[in-house]
Amino acid sequence: MPPLMSYHMQVAVLLATISIFVAPFRASAGLRASALLVALLLLIFLWWKTRVRTIEFPKGVLFRASVLTWVAVVFFYSLIGPNWSLSLVSWRGDVITPLLAGIVFYSLGRSPRIVAIWLVALLVGLLVLTAMLLIEPFQPGIATYAPRYVNVGWLSTWLVMLASLLPLAWLLRWPKPRLALWLAALATCVVVAAAWLTANRVVWLCFGVMFLAYLTMNKRNGGLKSSARIAAFVLCPILSVGLFYASSTARAAYYPEAENGVVGMLRQDDRYLIWEAAVRTIAERPFTGYGFATEEAKNALSMRFAEPWFREHFKQAHNFVLNAAIQMGIPGAIAVLVLFAGIGYGFLCRRHVSPQVCAVAACGVALVGGVFLRNMTDDFFSRHAALLFGALVGMLFAICDWRDPTMYAKALETTSQRLRDAEDTAA
Repeated sequence: MPPLMSYHMQVAVLLATISIFVAPFRASAGLRASALLVALLLLIFLWWKTRVRTIEFPKGVLFRASVLTWVAVVFFYSLIGPNWSLSLVSWRGDVITPLLAGIVFYSLGRSPRIVAIWLVALLVGLLVLTAMLLIEPFQPGIATYAPRYVNVGWLSTWLVMLASLLPLAWLLRWPKPRLALWLAALATCVVVAAAWLTANRVVWLCFGVMFLAYLTMNKRNGGLKSSARIAAFVLCPILSVGLFYASSTARAAYYPEAENGVVGMLRQDDRYLIWEAAVRTIAERPFTGYGFATEEAKNALSMRFAEPWFREHFKQAHNFVLNAAIQMGIPGAIAVLVLFAGIGYGFLCRRHVSPQVCAVAACGVALVGGVFLRNMTDDFFSRHAALLFGALVGMLFAICDWRDPTMYAKALETTSQRLRDAEDTAA
């Protein structure tokens, strides 16, 4: 590859890698956003220099409509909210930056070599996060608990998303397949260990749902006999629920006031009170909300509690759909549901292309389902978690499309030839 294209593309890939590597750490917002922006500008420069389209967006009318709906709805409610400047800043970080990540990763992720760089970076980041979790373990009883990896809630959401990528170790053709499998085995062990250390209960249910979704959608290329598939369908829910209960038992040790152990802790979960208060808050402003990412929205919920401790700590609905409804009314909640439905549908539409594409698309469905379920009991669909979600969605769509022998092979070959011609001219 001549110097012009080689240098700029390599820098763009490096910047994209940096954006997802630093994302889960504190004070990285500026770095990850800047890295993505510069990567996009490099792609625009190459487009202008070579007259070859280097920026792409995943195909699918409903998928594109769902993304644009989410962007437009949040933008509209940011403008009409009580603090439009603050809302627009959050709109940029929670909506535009993840969208930018999806575009950059989709445009760049067109070869196993580039995808391998990203996966190795995510694995290294996972090892670093797990080491930090061992150094600064979960401490729910300490009010000043503020680890450098933000908190275990964000970390558990990160783990759910990374788990959806594990099948890529055997779905893609790597130069060293055995090494890829060993790295995937290492990643699996670390994900499970880190998930246990977070003391999060829902993460095990997410893993179970994701595994079942993958098996269901990937039935043509799963590599399992019918008996093994049936056994997996039976054992997976049992294992998932068992780990949920075991994690709940471990978590109950942090809350000695919980009566009757796990059952008592589940019955006394404050989320029931929060969800009830959230519904009442939404009912007061069902179509206007209290403003996207504003203090008014947080206070509208927290002020419904009489106890000072509740008012201090319960400032979000612990459900990202309810949170969207509090901030933007029912249209905001619908926009969130439309977004996830559109992304999931985009992956489902690719299942008929080929068994290989179907298997990668199944990873995408598992990603969407896992993130959605994880945010049913909390709200971590923002900031760096939303950025990683956008990046992984773009990457998986890219893998599906460059593996598609019918829709994209000829177009990619034509584009590659034009790039080579442009590179020869530039050289």
